[in-house]
Amino acid sequence: MWGTRFLVASVAALAVGTAAPAEHAAAASNAVPAGNAVPVRVTETTAGGSDAMVSVATLGFSTTPPKGVPVIAVEPSARFQRVRGFGAALTDSSAWLIHDRLGPVTRARLMDNLFGAGGLHLQFLRLPIGASDFTARGRPYTYDDLPPGQSDPLLEHFSIAHDRAYIIPTVRTALALDPGIEIMATPWTPPPWMKANRAFDNAAALGKLLPSDYGPLAAYFVKFLEAYAAAGIRVTAVTPQNEPQGQSLFPGMNLPWWTEAMWITRYLVPALRAAGLRTEIYAADVGWSAAGYQDALVRSPARRDIDGVAWHCYGGSPAAMGHLRLLAPRLDQVVSECATQITPFTPPEAIIDSLRHGASTVALWNLALTRSGGPVEPPNSGCHGCRGVVTVDSRTHTVAYGLSYDQLGQFSRSIARGATRIGSTETGAIDDVAVRNPGGSVALVAYNTSGSRAQVAVEWHHEYLTYALPPAATATFVWR
Repeated sequence: MWGTRFLVASVAALAVGTAAPAEHAAAASNAVPAGNAVPVRVTETTAGGSDAMVSVATLGFSTTPPKGVPVIAVEPSARFQRVRGFGAALTDSSAWLIHDRLGPVTRARLMDNLFGAGGLHLQFLRLPIGASDFTARGRPYTYDDLPPGQSDPLLEHFSIAHDRAYIIPTVRTALALDPGIEIMATPWTPPPWMKANRAFDNAAALGKLLPSDYGPLAAYFVKFLEAYAAAGIRVTAVTPQNEPQGQSLFPGMNLPWWTEAMWITRYLVPALRAAGLRTEIYAADVGWSAAGYQDALVRSPARRDIDGVAWHCYGGSPAAMGHLRLLAPRLDQVVSECATQITPFTPPEAIIDSLRHGASTVALWNLALTRSGGPVEPPNSGCHGCRGVVTVDSRTHTVAYGLSYDQLGQFSRSIARGATRIGSTETGAIDDVAVRNPGGSVALVAYNTSGSRAQVAVEWHHEYLTYALPPAATATFVWR
């Protein structure tokens, strides 16, 4: 498995240091710093796969300013949001592929590579409450499905039996590797009997929540949270609805912002409190292009009842998060979904831009999919070309670790939970973001957005180092 090989090599290299490959000779001319120079470990992932989270150099800062090279000035006195972590979504499809289509040894190795301290050490999971647009058997479901014409306002038929087969075991394995993983749970649809169209979908925006089921839906959330807690899984946060404005033939619901705001304040919050649950509430879960939804909801009375807002990296601009940060600086912001295969940018660009505009958490979409991007909930009209962080071949029962895995690892392996984003200047073709970790180290992640090799300098307390970044490559610099 080439992904595992590079991962092990990278961990070993970070521990002992490596000589720079020939292509980095110019950039690493001051490798193995002498005297009192601060050692800077450099890890790199290239677009072509020649480097995959590989330690390529140990550099040192110099008092000599660079000439003719753009400079990223890292400023520790400029402090911004706390970073909670990075991750992806464990959809029904992802959990089934990991748990049911891999042998025990391969599955254990994959989970360790994703969540273990020596792997990506992902700290965040997005978990659908019921079916999403990615289901293993291509059939939608909720936790209280009934024959047409029937309803269950007392939720007497509620059951998470579906999840006990492969979703709950997979989450438990992740938590065994890191008990601190934060889980955000989101429904794509409530049970169809709660909706005006009596269906799983939201075709023509007809799937509105019935007013008579505002209370039962809040109780549905409580039952889900309590059932998962009884299974040993604490869900950190919930959002009321995935993409509440999205019309879809797969599971969905039409939830206008004023209905969501009212439902949070009058139904969800009282239900959580009555059950003694301290689950965080994040509003909206919409794309950057739907910033008006977020803005209106945050200006409503629900603002005092929510802990943050959730975004998807689709349409619009991450600047929408910056606007919201000015409007409501108390609220946390997370990018809960980002399928970069259907966006004009790469995972490093999405993560860097999200962090620079105030996100505490950034999650890619499916954790695992097949080579064809499935299994999907037909008709899959919203995510053509989507790929998982890893690819599972359900015929050969093997795992492939692709570029998204390595690019995500450039952030998750160097930016610790609880890090604080600090200032760093932007330099044209090089995107960058910097943090100070709880242990005191500084991590700077830089991505070359251009199609050619680019030199860049890093300034720290009026000292400098210079590095040559291959096209579309990601480099992480770590020092104390």
